[in-house]
Amino acid sequence: MPDKRSPPRGSAPQEPTSVTEQILKEVHEMYVLTDTGAPLSSSIYEPVLRPALLTPGKEGIMAICSKLGLKCIAPRRKINVMIVGNHSAGKSSYINWYIGEPVQKAGIAIETQGFTFCTSGKQRTTLKGEATLQLFQHFIPEVEPFKPAIYNGLQTEISTSKNKCFNLITFIDTPGLVDGSFHYPYPVEDAIVSIAKHSDLIYIFFDPIGQALCDRTMKTIEMLNRDHAEKLRYFLSKADTVPDEMDRQKVVVQITQNLSSRIRNAHAFELPSIYIPDKTPNCTINNAVEKTCEEMESTILQSVQNNLNNLERDCRRVASTIDAVLADDKEKRKFNRTACCYGNLIFLSALQLPVLAIAILTAYSRAEWFEQLGTAAPSAFRLINRTADILLADEAGPDGTGTGLLSVHQFLFYTLAVTTVLFLASRIFGKYQPYYSKRELANLIQTKQYVMEHLLERKASLYKLYFDQSVSELQ
Repeated sequence: MPDKRSPPRGSAPQEPTSVTEQILKEVHEMYVLTDTGAPLSSSIYEPVLRPALLTPGKEGIMAICSKLGLKCIAPRRKINVMIVGNHSAGKSSYINWYIGEPVQKAGIAIETQGFTFCTSGKQRTTLKGEATLQLFQHFIPEVEPFKPAIYNGLQTEISTSKNKCFNLITFIDTPGLVDGSFHYPYPVEDAIVSIAKHSDLIYIFFDPIGQALCDRTMKTIEMLNRDHAEKLRYFLSKADTVPDEMDRQKVVVQITQNLSSRIRNAHAFELPSIYIPDKTPNCTINNAVEKTCEEMESTILQSVQNNLNNLERDCRRVASTIDAVLADDKEKRKFNRTACCYGNLIFLSALQLPVLAIAILTAYSRAEWFEQLGTAAPSAFRLINRTADILLADEAGPDGTGTGLLSVHQFLFYTLAVTTVLFLASRIFGKYQPYYSKRELANLIQTKQYVMEHLLERKASLYKLYFDQSVSELQ
């Protein structure tokens, strides 16, 4: 990544940044594009499976995922760098130095009592609470537990600076941490840990005066180290205020001793000294401030790789989800064919039962026309007559019952009851499971083709573009 004032050796001043920015921008657009051409809001939505709404080739991965019932977050175009430290640890001064203009107030007084997002934009402006969350919507779930108190402490400073890699970085300046009676309107430690979930780097600044003596700072570091140890970088800020190298080493040892019992990766602990070079140009202490820039440049390049890899992962997740939906629809159609057969068979049985009952009642009545019909099918006629003799009573006996099994009224009642049960059974066994229309199936298939062919092909070309800026020849 280039520095406008001092480009890295062996690289063009502007090309790497422009290529990196282009890749991050295109990957982001492949996620947020909608069928209207406008970017999809990254606000929280409830994904629902709606294949009919798919518009293959006209929308991005987020819109596709939302219509497939999948949750998806678009990769950011910039990395987030959170800076944590004691009150007056030099956090705001460092941001001003990196950006190249005084966007943050810096001084001995407690200037930063909330979270300030410093990002690059088209014009210099300041956004307050709600507007900040509209700009950084992926932070909404993280600040939800702290509202409304945290709203007054949210602010965004938009700068037009293109200094160093600022166009690819969003700094998050956290409240200066102090002990004692100072009251924060919300649990500041928990808020820092929540916002750290969306941070790519977390810089911890210790100044020579405050060191690692603030209990609130140490508690916050311990909480951050529990879940985000790989993001943490520790620095001794304002190192130019230390009189000599021996005193600086004493401060480093004291901070290291205090931290050793709080962090789990103390064996690989580093505490480089940094200071703003413009303030004390004659300071002889080794200044590692450029290391902070290298960390961010490395994270930006890693972000490109992660975004491209996540793009492929999400494309394959969409494809596998569509395959599962199509397979499930196929099973439902198979089930429906079986249900149709059973339902129709039971329904036909229900229709035949009343016809058979009418024939039995007609035989029981000894109708002359029915007996004449019996000459055409004597076997069937004898069977119906025998059945009528068994089921229906000719006359009532002394005890009030007929000689057959059932009276006419009982026979009619049971016939009606069995017919009703069969009709209900035909509805139950013939019930269809919901399935997708041909249009919906076509949308699913075309969406899978678009994702697996067009988007993955574009991902491969972006990876090649990324490699072309990094290496001269691939073996």
